[in-house]
Amino acid sequence: MQAPRLFAAVFLLCCSVGAPAQVAAPDDWRKETFAFPLQFAPSIPYEGSEHVRFSPKWAQFATQWGFTYVFLWDIKQRTLQPQELERGLNVYFDGLMEAVTKNRRLDDPGTVTATSLHPMKAPEGWAEGLGGRLFTWNGFAKGEPLTLHLEVAHRPCGTDRTQVFFAFSKAPRDGAAWEQLREIRKATRC
Repeated sequence: MQAPRLFAAVFLLCCSVGAPAQVAAPDDWRKETFAFPLQFAPSIPYEGSEHVRFSPKWAQFATQWGFTYVFLWDIKQRTLQPQELERGLNVYFDGLMEAVTKNRRLDDPGTVTATSLHPMKAPEGWAEGLGGRLFTWNGFAKGEPLTLHLEVAHRPCGTDRTQVFFAFSKAPRDGAAWEQLREIRKATRC
């Protein structure tokens, strides 16, 4: 009796967040999926799901590979502006780092996340591309300042969905990590 109930629960969860998006990360990248509204950032006003993939070297915070990861927002169709994405990232990282800081019982450093995006050539298969940097703190370690380099791309998927692909790394965007991050984006399909 337990197996049918478990299957039904999993089926309902999958259906409640829409068709599962496929992020084309390697098999050794850790996977997590969340439904909007996000528990740590409920004011981000989207409907859909977030698919996160962490590099095996993500937690090597002292290296250039620290914080190398991607996430894909597969959300209800909408038009997105760079300012909206900057605000969303600020809310996202403030909420994430505050939650982790509290959970780990670290002193909150009082840092506020700041994101700066600029236009870049849209990657093939994506409607718009943005590059930039994000300044926050590392709640997963000691609360030290953290600068992440990032690229954002978004596109419509059919008539009812929008995908927003975010790639992050401590490595500058001409570093070795970015070749793999861009390959993941390129291979990710609607």
